Amino acid sequence: MPESGESQPLGAWLPQEKPGLGFGPLADEVAFPRLNEAEIAEAAPFGERCSFAVNQTLFSAGDYPFNSHVIISGTVRIIDISTGSRVVFVRYGAGYFTGDIDLFTRRPSMVGCEAETPVEAIRLTPSQLREMFTRKPVLGEKFWKSFQYRRRLLLVSTFRGLTVYGRKGDKATLDTVELLFRNSVPHDWLDTSVEENRRKLEQMREDVQSYPVISHGNRVLFEAPTRSQLADYLHLRRNMPDQTYDVLILGAGPSGLGAAVYAASEGLSALVLDALGPGGQAGSTSRIENYAGFPDGVTGGDLAHLTYLQALKFGADFHVPSTVTSLEKRSNGLFRARTMERDYVVGRTVIVATGVSYALLDVEGLGDLQGVGVYYSATVLEARLCKSSATHVVGAGNSAGQAAMFLSQFAGEVSLLVRGNDLRKISSYLSGRVQANKRVKIRYRSEIVGVEGRDHILGVRIREPGGEIVSEPTAGLFVFIGAKPRTDFLPPSIVRNDKGFLLTGNEVAHLPEWKEPRPPCNVETSLPGVFAAGDCRSGTPKRVAFAIGDGAAAVTSVHNFLGRALGQHSIDDRE
Repeated sequence: MPESGESQPLGAWLPQEKPGLGFGPLADEVAFPRLNEAEIAEAAPFGERCSFAVNQTLFSAGDYPFNSHVIISGTVRIIDISTGSRVVFVRYGAGYFTGDIDLFTRRPSMVGCEAETPVEAIRLTPSQLREMFTRKPVLGEKFWKSFQYRRRLLLVSTFRGLTVYGRKGDKATLDTVELLFRNSVPHDWLDTSVEENRRKLEQMREDVQSYPVISHGNRVLFEAPTRSQLADYLHLRRNMPDQTYDVLILGAGPSGLGAAVYAASEGLSALVLDALGPGGQAGSTSRIENYAGFPDGVTGGDLAHLTYLQALKFGADFHVPSTVTSLEKRSNGLFRARTMERDYVVGRTVIVATGVSYALLDVEGLGDLQGVGVYYSATVLEARLCKSSATHVVGAGNSAGQAAMFLSQFAGEVSLLVRGNDLRKISSYLSGRVQANKRVKIRYRSEIVGVEGRDHILGVRIREPGGEIVSEPTAGLFVFIGAKPRTDFLPPSIVRNDKGFLLTGNEVAHLPEWKEPRPPCNVETSLPGVFAAGDCRSGTPKRVAFAIGDGAAAVTSVHNFLGRALGQHSIDDRE
């Protein structure tokens, strides 16, 4: 339950400030560029002049919304209270500007800002910053890069953000950490099965009734919050605006994020709905090495976060968690999506980019251990739970190979269980690495037939090539087999194939469900105005690059559809 007294200003109860980061962040000229007089003059018409007295607050940790300030004269200090003490991160003066990427995520400020001397400044709201990005792109790029790089510095500093207390075997705790991790919310997770962490929690609250406990600084915010409660507090969710969007994008995986970038950059109002946060299945991928433009590879989470920020930069809206449970076309031609969280939203068109989920192993008791030893992703979050212990990975595709390679950096030993006789489904570069990795044991013609453990997985039973069954201890069972499209919530008027994948374009042109005089667009489903992109669409290769391109193609189809609806000419492509 959320704690009372949330309106109290964050930091009001804290002791005197402690020293800062131990390094000089102003040395990073990308994160903290100093504007010259000409650049300050360029920025001035977009904002308003304002002044602050000594020790007056420009914005506090927890403020929402908050603004950026270009300092004309005087000095400000940036304050962190997440460790329970006032920590001065940095002080700066004329020519510098305040703010970070949360100006655009629409989340509360992570830090506070105070005037150390009398200050004159130019106040810039997020909408004014976006206008500056458009009209003054060179100056705008300096601000945008600065906001991104400041968050990176914050995450490698002593900054803690939220603190999550709970045992590593507690499913509710793991679900909370996953929500924070997927949405790039700075946090620190303290395992209360460790005595030192349990004592830290007792200093704030002796009688904890349920877990996880969420705190900020020395203040308990929640005991056992629901996903929606925590998302509301963090402003991952917000009140649905009373407007009709040009396009509703269902899913925030690569195809949904790609669609959001292209839709918003081309002036369409776009809302993205997702049950967890940006990334989709790709967000659970430990490393992608064959994505163009990243010769050193990139984690699925990092790629998703960068694309998410790009969509925000252009003005796309996101709402998380929002698990869409139904989609209907209304008599006025608009589409209405309803969610499990009791929201609904209306759009002129819809892009279904819900992706796929890994198939479940048909093993008794496996479902009860999902999230507490049985995982369908391999990120830093899961890897830390398996440190120096034996782990088992099931699958013979790229996701399984990437997971085995990644987990081998943390686990004592990784067993890759392959039901067949080879690794032909894995890309050749990755297959060679897996086979050369001495910490990965490839076990062909082997499969899981049982699991052991009640509250957390303790072991697995494996049928080996000769038919014998062996029991082995494990800290984690990672499953990457099959692909089931997330399309069950869609109406019958949207035709699927026998496996549940959405039919589009030529596949629906001659079906009785298609009643339009025109042919369907390439990625249009059997319900005019509803488009499909990415892994949930029939016949698509399951690759991140293709999914992002498919999202862009869906936006082109949206333009064509809306152009026809408005009596305008359609388009075939847009730069």
